[in-house]
Amino acid sequence: MKVFAGLVVAASATVDRLGQDPNFWQANLNAPHCGCQLIIDPADHGGYINSTCTLKFPYADQANYGRVAAGDPHFVSVASSYMVGRDRTVGPDGFKFTGFDEVSNPDVLDILVFYEKADCAREGRSIDEIPDLEQSQIWEVYNLTEAQGPAMCEYELECVDNGEPLGGVFLGNFNYDIARSVQTYTVPVYGLEQGEIATFNIKDYYGEPANCMNAESHHGHGFVDDKSSCSDNTTCGNTIIYKQNEDHNGLLEYFQFEPVSPTNNPFCWAQPLHHVDDYKWQTPSPWDTQQDFIRTQPEDEDEEE
Repeated sequence: MKVFAGLVVAASATVDRLGQDPNFWQANLNAPHCGCQLIIDPADHGGYINSTCTLKFPYADQANYGRVAAGDPHFVSVASSYMVGRDRTVGPDGFKFTGFDEVSNPDVLDILVFYEKADCAREGRSIDEIPDLEQSQIWEVYNLTEAQGPAMCEYELECVDNGEPLGGVFLGNFNYDIARSVQTYTVPVYGLEQGEIATFNIKDYYGEPANCMNAESHHGHGFVDDKSSCSDNTTCGNTIIYKQNEDHNGLLEYFQFEPVSPTNNPFCWAQPLHHVDDYKWQTPSPWDTQQDFIRTQPEDEDEEE
């Protein structure tokens, strides 16, 4: 999470940005994830509105520059898209998304990708060397070859026209905000029916539970159930139970949450902890969260009562 504190993930993708060269950056000791920003014309790939698109990054493959077996980047953001999911059981299957009329920008895809720390070392070097290096030598590990920089911006994007909008409930991009020094993610939800309930288990990019707190709905946009384990600093969980507001007829619902940290939830932050270095910052993943949620129709709830 801290790595992305300087980013505005909800990027303002506009047509006048098309044609810009990809922007890649090297890692360093304080910002250890290298990456790239891409501004793409979706029309070059058949468009993503009412399509299912699969996005892959060859750089992360172990056959190229990847050092991690998963073969996937550390973090991927596609502005104004809606997640279809990510099948981790078959290896690097890609990040799947779609778009919908009126809520997605049909003209621009603004993509951010960050790679795993190990993938950000110069070819032939390793971040494992860093503890044994002098301060003045560390930069050499992160000094990528001339070929590596552009390679971080290479991508594969395939969009298949569905002929109509996909049916179901879809999470939008997790929009990151660090206003007032509080790290918050705002989440748009598309496709909830009137009064429908959905249970979202917030996951990180490794498919593991990402503990969170202070889950709230936006005014007029539904309700977060008190039974959610992602509630306050007295609990430790990753579940958000969200009910659509029957009086709201808009296309999108919204909720927000905070990831746990040593400041807002020291107890949860420390679970489980065996050694000081055991804990890793967890970046919430809309792709993995989309893969694992439960829909409940209002009538199902009535039957249970």
